[in-house]
Amino acid sequence: MNNTSNHTTQSNKEVKKRTYRHWTTLEDRKLLELRHSGLKFKQIATELSRTAISVEKRYRKIQKGDLW
Repeated sequence: MNNTSNHTTQSNKEVKKRTYRHWTTLEDRKLLELRHSGLKFKQIATELSRTAISVEKRYRKIQKGDLW
């Protein structure tokens, strides 16, 4: 029985890796500024080229004072 016929090899498939980008002080300031102006996390995410969930998590972390 040949199991390889049911599986694609990695070379046949494009593998996309997610990379973490550290938040800069400028991004933190912009996030707070935009949030306080009434923008939603999704709108801020677009502005900062990040996902809405990462923006929300970062905002909550800043609010909690748990940065370092």
